[in-house]
Amino acid sequence: MTTAKTTVNSANGDDKLSRTQLEMIKLEKFRALARYAQQNSPYYAQIISDFGINLATCAPTDFPVLTKAILMANYDNIVTDKRISKQVVADFLTRSSDPKELLFNEIIVMHTSGTSGEVGYFLYTRRDYRRMRRGAFSWRRAWRAISQIRPKRIGRMRVAFFGAIGGHYAGITGVAALQRGLLRLLVNAKAFEVNSPLPEVVTQLNQFQPGILFGYTTALKILGEQQQQGKLHIAPSMIAATGETVTKSDMNFLSEAFGGAKVISAYGCTEHLMLGMSNPDGDTMTLADDNLIFEFFDDHTLITNLFNYTIPLIRYSMSDILVPISDQRARRTVIKNRVGRSEQMPTFINAQGATDFISPHTINEIFVRGVTRFQLQITGASSFSFPICTETGLTAEAKAMAVTGVETRLHEILQQKGLGNVTFEVPIVEDIPLNAHTRKFQLIIDKRAK
Repeated sequence: MTTAKTTVNSANGDDKLSRTQLEMIKLEKFRALARYAQQNSPYYAQIISDFGINLATCAPTDFPVLTKAILMANYDNIVTDKRISKQVVADFLTRSSDPKELLFNEIIVMHTSGTSGEVGYFLYTRRDYRRMRRGAFSWRRAWRAISQIRPKRIGRMRVAFFGAIGGHYAGITGVAALQRGLLRLLVNAKAFEVNSPLPEVVTQLNQFQPGILFGYTTALKILGEQQQQGKLHIAPSMIAATGETVTKSDMNFLSEAFGGAKVISAYGCTEHLMLGMSNPDGDTMTLADDNLIFEFFDDHTLITNLFNYTIPLIRYSMSDILVPISDQRARRTVIKNRVGRSEQMPTFINAQGATDFISPHTINEIFVRGVTRFQLQITGASSFSFPICTETGLTAEAKAMAVTGVETRLHEILQQKGLGNVTFEVPIVEDIPLNAHTRKFQLIIDKRAK
């Protein structure tokens, strides 16, 4: 008789398992997670009791949907580490902007407002990471692709990340992982701030000469244009576009701009890390579902995370629209390239009359204590409004501090980008409405007179 341990171990790297076998293994993992959540999370203990859930036979569909709003409202009762509370995480994020710094010197903290516009805190221990990597098809596939690259320079593989780097965000946290432990002996990883003036980034990349370049899709395309204009002179062997929708056309453009470099689309998020990778056809991607359970709907997706025991995410709702096209019995789930997740790129005219951009990801990653939601509304060539929503029950003094905190951070972003001439206002509002046509939240909107 095959034991659960043997069965689970057989999934670690074995693509010969059938879909039925994989689903059985994932169900075992889920029930182990549910038992742990019942014992360590008051929120889930109450859910299991109220719904009469049998932990020996349960499935994710026995549980209610979890949204980011529900998560943040019940944070202290969902987190399984008794040392941690929403306040503890907020205090940590307020004082720390170094992605290498760990909470209690052991817990990775990430935050994002994502496509919902609501700020969320997500935590991972080293054990959570080990659980993810042991059975993660995407990690093995990515490592195989990277290991086949032959550095054009003698020494460690040079990896460049072009994105938001001044805080606890998913992308830069991944870079920080490459800069410590044994990986630093194999990889020379360096991060380049997407909010720096573009000429500075071009100069720095020309000096670094990365073998692998990864970052946000739109930002990479801007680098591709710089390469075509003869300002950027790098020859990466591989490019990984992430954080936004990546079309086949995007992949072709990046490959051509960088001399035939291999281009992949890496699909990930702060809540679940790696979700999938593009296939060679450029039109589809394969989900990394060894440690994730996906439920597909017409206008959203529910994901159950099987490796994060610190913040259990059971049937967590995401606005991503995923369309599976593979046979339900297939070992791997193949989907059409994602739709959505792209935001407008705000551009402004600086004091010299030149145009420069601010990455939506730089805006997305703003953290100020007491602020729950925000939006950038472009109002002119060198102006914008930045309405914010604040936590319920804040005093007038706390609200004023939140506004000051946002103003300070926005000034920092603008000065860093060379856009110190751009003006803005930060009003406190009760709510920020969804797009009337799409019924989706937009982080950035254009409110200039047409």
